[in-house]
Amino acid sequence: MKAEASSRLVELDSLRGIAAFIVVVHHAYLSLPEVPGWVAWAVNDTPLRPIGMGRQAVIFFFVLSGYVLTRALARQEQRRPGSVLSGGGWAHYGTQRAIRLGLPVLAAVVLSALLQSMTWSGPLPAGTPHITGGAAWAAPWTWRDLAAQALLLEHGDGFQLDPVLWSLVHEWRVALLLPLVLLFRERLALLLAVAFIGAGIARLAGMPEGHVSLGDSFPGTFAASAGFLPAFAAGAALALRPLPRLDGGQALAAGVGVAVMAMAAHDYGVIAGSVLLILLAQRGGSFAHGLRRPSLLWLGKVSFSLYLVHLPVLLMLTHLLRDRATPGMVALLAVPLALPAAAITHALVERPAQRLARSLPAPRTGRLQARLT
Repeated sequence: MKAEASSRLVELDSLRGIAAFIVVVHHAYLSLPEVPGWVAWAVNDTPLRPIGMGRQAVIFFFVLSGYVLTRALARQEQRRPGSVLSGGGWAHYGTQRAIRLGLPVLAAVVLSALLQSMTWSGPLPAGTPHITGGAAWAAPWTWRDLAAQALLLEHGDGFQLDPVLWSLVHEWRVALLLPLVLLFRERLALLLAVAFIGAGIARLAGMPEGHVSLGDSFPGTFAASAGFLPAFAAGAALALRPLPRLDGGQALAAGVGVAVMAMAAHDYGVIAGSVLLILLAQRGGSFAHGLRRPSLLWLGKVSFSLYLVHLPVLLMLTHLLRDRATPGMVALLAVPLALPAAAITHALVERPAQRLARSLPAPRTGRLQARLT
């Protein structure tokens, strides 16, 4: 998910951290059986809608991944031709991504399995919100479950140990294809056309508009992955062109656009808002300055680990405190406790995985054709 340190855009790291925290609050919100009417209105009909839906934050992750990864790949290919656009270069990149994503995912799945073994005493009562009562920890885990989920091979509600892994299925698959976007550097319209064909495949496969997640079968997950191609392609296209410099009026319009798009029900509105948000973050000025606050930079640093471990923390507290604390109290505990859990996971798993991925020797390969003609 991250570019090399020398070309890192820290403002985007902070945005990633904010998006991850929104997902944490979203799942805490979903764990509540009922909320006051004004709260439901605020998180469903205002720019706070990402808290109620959560999906906007995930779509933003996809756009941001497309942008940051493509930017890094393009710079690497420019410095060392053939280091990306070659069989060996592609294999090297894929191995690095497998390590960076796979080891933290494995750690999160094992952590959730351990926590379930320690605190689970049976299914929660009927009427428990789906996020804690059906989407996760509905039954004791098995070694087959653990292996399939760690390898991102489940579908539907199969990610019982950590439901957020549905998005990593698509992140992993589409990230493997991103070196190909360098072939479209002079044909961005064609790149977007291919991405929209993917969205059409998802629709023809019966994936509902704005609600594509995994599908009800393993083959269906590939159609679901195709449905997210426009989000990644939008970020990739943004990375392959010099960013426009927004003046004051344009920045104001973009900011209003982001607020409105946050309320969008369809992915395309969220994609557009995500592109605007990236442009605003790199414009400089007070918004970019605010994103450089140490607290937000720290949140960005642990964002991937936070995304992976917050649900196991919420599930642990839900089962540990069942019949002893209200869902509201559990949610209030889960949000702050997820932060140190993320910091520990980042230090013990994510950073070593990053170092291991960077330590892989670069291949010596010949160059492939670098663009479509």
